[in-house]
Amino acid sequence: MIQFFLLTALAYQFRIFFAVNQFIYVATIPAPAPAPNPLPYYLYQILTTTLPSPPYPAIFPMSDRDAADGFVHLARAINILPLFMQNYNNSVQLSVLKLNYAWMRENGRYDVRWEWSRSNSTIYPHFYGNTTREMIVDVRTWSRAQYALWNSTSVPTDEWLTDDCDMKHASFIITFFLLCILII
Repeated sequence: MIQFFLLTALAYQFRIFFAVNQFIYVATIPAPAPAPNPLPYYLYQILTTTLPSPPYPAIFPMSDRDAADGFVHLARAINILPLFMQNYNNSVQLSVLKLNYAWMRENGRYDVRWEWSRSNSTIYPHFYGNTTREMIVDVRTWSRAQYALWNSTSVPTDEWLTDDCDMKHASFIITFFLLCILII
């Protein structure tokens, strides 16, 4: 017999406690968070496995961690280096998928939720589904020496990592401003 108990353990997370045969298990559910404004055009998925060569599979399988959590962990460009430094110190090579988040939103069939991290310090996008080939804009792989730090690689200065929202937003404002001047 399974018994469920729902408790709010932290302000930004819900924890479900359930008992099965006198053992108590805990499942943490990420709490909803506000989306950034403006929304990014791109989101990124970090891969620890070797990328298949193109053409990529129609559907990428979830990693073990993603499958356990029930969603694909995504990140904004600004989060990539901190995530590399925090979570991937044992990896000497990482690949990142650049996903077209603007297209995903316009398409309407992709469930991306902005939720608090487990530490309740950062808001991350979580994708409730499998990554598909049509979502991918580009792929980048970085390598480092065995004992080198990720911040000593090209990751911190790589212009490939961009949310692209600020530049497009700024260019829209400048274009709008110039049109207003021309009309007047």
